[in-house]
Amino acid sequence: MRKTLEAIKSHSLFQISVTTVIVFSSLVVGISTYDVNETFLRVLLISDMFITIFFVIEILIRFFSEEHKKNFFKDGWNIFDSIIVVSSLIPAGAGSSVMVLRLLRLARLLRVISFVPELRFVIEALIESLKKSVYVLLLIFILLYIYGVAGVILFESIEGGRFEDLGEAILTLIQIMTLSSWETVMLPVMEIYPTSWIYFISFVVFSSIIVLNLFVAILVDVVSERRKRLSAEE
Repeated sequence: MRKTLEAIKSHSLFQISVTTVIVFSSLVVGISTYDVNETFLRVLLISDMFITIFFVIEILIRFFSEEHKKNFFKDGWNIFDSIIVVSSLIPAGAGSSVMVLRLLRLARLLRVISFVPELRFVIEALIESLKKSVYVLLLIFILLYIYGVAGVILFESIEGGRFEDLGEAILTLIQIMTLSSWETVMLPVMEIYPTSWIYFISFVVFSSIIVLNLFVAILVDVVSERRKRLSAEE
């Protein structure tokens, strides 16, 4: 029985079927956000029920196909998939619990990651790079704090300048760091303090151009190392 289940799990048709159902389940959740007639809504509910049953069977196949059952839980992706499937079994209630249920159903789309090797590679590389980027993240926090406090001290008197308190200043700096319409923050301040461009330009240079590029460099290095390890293993 175990060998039969293992053969099913390893078959490409099984992988394709699971991926197709994952995408279909997300479409069902998306369609349910529209105002549909009662008959069509009932079809969606029945479809969701069969999707949930399919996922439970799929997880059981993967679990019982393992020769040593504890090995199933040693794989983080198996735990990830199991949590999403178990959350899908939560019954719908009234009020806000329906919204939570829809979000849990939508989370099933994330299971595509565990079935697409390249997506798994990218996520694993990102997690590994985050582990190596602790000091870069700490540097970003220090920059945000220093410039946030400085921004409050310098521009607190400007009404609507978005530097009236530290929390607001840090949120504003995060927007500037992403280079998302940051000039709309700088220009109103420059009308009152013409030399304030030094504050904004220096922050953009340190945060966006230097520090964030350090993080990108670490991510590229991690991806390169993982590629080499996979090539060596193969």
